[in-house]
Amino acid sequence: MPLIPACLTTLAKRDALRVAIPGVLLSVCLVGNALAHTVGATVHTDAGTLQGAATSAGTRFLGVPFAAPPVGELRWRAPQPVAAWSGVRPAQAASPTCMQDPRIPPAGIGNNSEDCLYLNVHVPPQASMAKPLPVMVWVHGGAFINGAGSQYDGGTLAREAGVVVVTVNYRLGIFGALALESLAAEDKAANYALQDQQAALRWVQRNIAGFGGDASRVTLFGESAGGTSVCNQLLSPTAKGLFHRAIIQSGTCPSVQPTRAQALAVGNAYAEKLGCAAGPGQLACLRGQSAATALLASPAIDAANAASLAQFSPHVDGVVLPEQARQAFRHGRFHRMPVLLGNNADEGTLFIALAFELKRGSPMTEAEFKAMVQGSGGDASPVAALASAIVLNAYSPSRYGSPNLSAAALLGDSLFACPTQALARTLSDHVPTYAYEFQEKDTPAFVSDPFMPWGAFHAAELPFVFGTRIVTTIPSPDPREVSTPAQRALSAQMMAYWGRFAATGQPGVPGQKAWPRFNRLLQATQTLKSQGIGTELLGATYLRHQCLLWDTVAVLGTGL
Repeated sequence: MPLIPACLTTLAKRDALRVAIPGVLLSVCLVGNALAHTVGATVHTDAGTLQGAATSAGTRFLGVPFAAPPVGELRWRAPQPVAAWSGVRPAQAASPTCMQDPRIPPAGIGNNSEDCLYLNVHVPPQASMAKPLPVMVWVHGGAFINGAGSQYDGGTLAREAGVVVVTVNYRLGIFGALALESLAAEDKAANYALQDQQAALRWVQRNIAGFGGDASRVTLFGESAGGTSVCNQLLSPTAKGLFHRAIIQSGTCPSVQPTRAQALAVGNAYAEKLGCAAGPGQLACLRGQSAATALLASPAIDAANAASLAQFSPHVDGVVLPEQARQAFRHGRFHRMPVLLGNNADEGTLFIALAFELKRGSPMTEAEFKAMVQGSGGDASPVAALASAIVLNAYSPSRYGSPNLSAAALLGDSLFACPTQALARTLSDHVPTYAYEFQEKDTPAFVSDPFMPWGAFHAAELPFVFGTRIVTTIPSPDPREVSTPAQRALSAQMMAYWGRFAATGQPGVPGQKAWPRFNRLLQATQTLKSQGIGTELLGATYLRHQCLLWDTVAVLGTGL
């Protein structure tokens, strides 16, 4: 008797006995099983049904709401549940982006709105309900003042790395970071940007299985402010259990965290500017402002000033963030999971270009460089003066070739490379830690800069991680993309590393040279460049970025 496929019903089995072609029946059965387990373009969530769209990289669902619009009485409140809908909701167009300051590049990304708490899901062709894939949740950068999840097409990364990619929006600028005593009296939990990210992660936990994702293998990854967000989520008690691995790209939280007093000072000045005096009616006054008025009353950002860049960063509120990051990490009070973190070799060039060359058409002068160093900490003490003199000597324009290159190296080392190495040392005492430095010097820049080569600038790794163009408006609308065969090979390798880490908690790819864990002794840092991937050991990265100097400055507490 021919074998009858088990998937057939009793009636089908009876009919099948009359047909002597069991191989065909088996084929039909296999196809039926595959279709039953494949993720389609229609997915059911806990709020309703979504209709996505097929792409060359799989299926994508755009503009998926994960929280109620934070408008009116919900402005400066914790994200609330999204309202359910009936029927099928189209998920084929990007949502509005969160409110972002038009005075600060990149401006003009999408249509800005307070109604912006949406995410995007990119599902690769190999996704199935039977074998869930790792999930990677992306938190975009932009100094907590600009950017959007829709800038990043996660389709190529999803397909090449075998993961489900989710990109999210979160409230920006004053909408995501306002601190006031009146708000604390209403609800001690502040840091609305971090709360939005957590709401998106809760949505993932509830719904990602329907997209072929494994809710027990969620990697939270982000760059710049997104990396700082990931760093802070490691410290947040309210993020417990929402993700299981972390990737921090060019953004550590201990180095850019305002104190509660500093956050309150920004908030009080903001409320005063809007004429909303402290007292019973303050919050009604603030929530009654139009979105545009509320946005433009917020303080501007100076791209070359560390304190200015940090003013909308997450701060200690006692609930979402119970204590300062440096102290929490030092004492091991963070969620234990594998961490991959790194920086780019020339992080500072973008910031100096934005603050000087692209803004006014001329490079920084030596006098401006000196003023930047001497005035960066706001400290006039003799110790600060000594520290300034040491820094000026270490970053002399004669050594680096020009004041703008000196300033770029100083910013890159002090705000990115050295804090990354310091955090890697601390993390490695407790959890599996892997470090990298992106060193692709010939990465396509945003624009041609006649005054300074950008090298491996801040955000240069993004097209390599996503394997596709990243939409940006700094300062032109032309997207960046990797261009040479060697760069495309590097991109493929980086997607493999990131995907392997999401799947297993370690980035090494089978059959290739191992990516060693970082520890205090060897300080192994993987170097990523198209000329060849290698490993720096014994503090080579630390020394090249003058981290001994910056560790000393930190001990002196000068604020430089």
